[in-house]
Amino acid sequence: MALVICAVIGLLLGISVWVYPRLFIMNLLVTAVGVEVIHHWYAGIGQYFPWIAVFLAGILQAGPPEWRKWWQFIRHNKEWMAVYGLYLIGIGISTLMGIHVATSLRYALGVPAVLFIAVVIVPWSIEKRFISLKDLFQVIALIGVVLTITAGIAAIVDHLGFPVPVGHHILLAWQWPFANKNTFGMLVTFALPAAVYLTLDHREDGIIRIFWFIASIFLLIGVALSYSRSSWIASMIGVMMFVTFYYGKRGVLAMFGIGIVLLAGLIAKTGLHKWELLWHKGLNGRIVLWKAGLDAMHHHWVWGVGPGNSPLALKPFVPAIYAGLTPSDSILRSAVELGLVGLGLWLLLVGVAMIGLLMRRPWQSWEDNALFSIMLASLAQQVVESLFVGGVSFGDFFFTVFLGIAWYRIWVLPKNRSLRSQRLSRRALLG
Repeated sequence: MALVICAVIGLLLGISVWVYPRLFIMNLLVTAVGVEVIHHWYAGIGQYFPWIAVFLAGILQAGPPEWRKWWQFIRHNKEWMAVYGLYLIGIGISTLMGIHVATSLRYALGVPAVLFIAVVIVPWSIEKRFISLKDLFQVIALIGVVLTITAGIAAIVDHLGFPVPVGHHILLAWQWPFANKNTFGMLVTFALPAAVYLTLDHREDGIIRIFWFIASIFLLIGVALSYSRSSWIASMIGVMMFVTFYYGKRGVLAMFGIGIVLLAGLIAKTGLHKWELLWHKGLNGRIVLWKAGLDAMHHHWVWGVGPGNSPLALKPFVPAIYAGLTPSDSILRSAVELGLVGLGLWLLLVGVAMIGLLMRRPWQSWEDNALFSIMLASLAQQVVESLFVGGVSFGDFFFTVFLGIAWYRIWVLPKNRSLRSQRLSRRALLG
């Protein structure tokens, strides 16, 4: 029955994209979140059907005329896209060399589609001004607000959530409709900074900025009540980095002051001891997973155990309570699943993106600032949560899309600006 429901949802969303092509990328973002929502109740292959249906509908609806334009875009940008091609080839080899090919295939089959969206479709759409980075932030922020309200209602009305000891009380961490609070926290880690960036965009109308300010308040409540420690830290890093670049020293002082006041208020209300217990409990578990990841990596260090196989590879090295978990760190997960070759390519993709954005002086551009800050927030969270570049689930997908946009802004925008300057110079010479 669950498979049929997923297929029907996918069909309806696919039809919406066929009728209204501009919904294509928005629906991909929504269905990427849907993968994790569906996973709460049904972990079968059908959880991917809505995303697959939207992808196929968007590609087929575009037809040969747009396909030729995409091909031209690839040809003009083949130098930097080749790095993603190498990453894809590395995943293919790791899949074939992995310890459980069936599991790896399930993860790897979606990677070409995700990379095609992140590296070709989204940058091309931005270049043609069909969408903008701001549009992506708006969709992500709105999804975050809707699911924050949903999680809050579920916790308050239906008592659905994860029990967390705070002070002398047991509170319910907000997480519904996701399977756990960290998944909800990861969504808000993207959504809260996005809403704050939209609030601070001085080019936008005042009423719209007020709307995003209210959305930011909802999302701040959501991230606080998720009790996801990694989300607290990561979302604040994303906000503080943007404000620092945007306002300079004033921004640093303001964020530092607000942070001290909030932290002091929490400690005064609940006591420091309970927060120490809450922190150490999660950190101790992750240390176990990190050590197990290093042990598993020793046996398959070149090509790894294959995409998606890290839980199986870690199983002999962890207590039963941690069976089925990944290494809880993106770098370590890449090393375990894709080997040192895959890890090297991951570091190249991410390192060039972050350094390249810094070299573009993000304090001078809202887009570069927002992109750098939200990617930094995600990377901060990836120290204790593992994402997979090229995955369909929203954490993987959002980060991969931002990674593709970063490479586009680093490599293509300067070239386009140079070509424009040359054309203007020729026109001036010709009179």
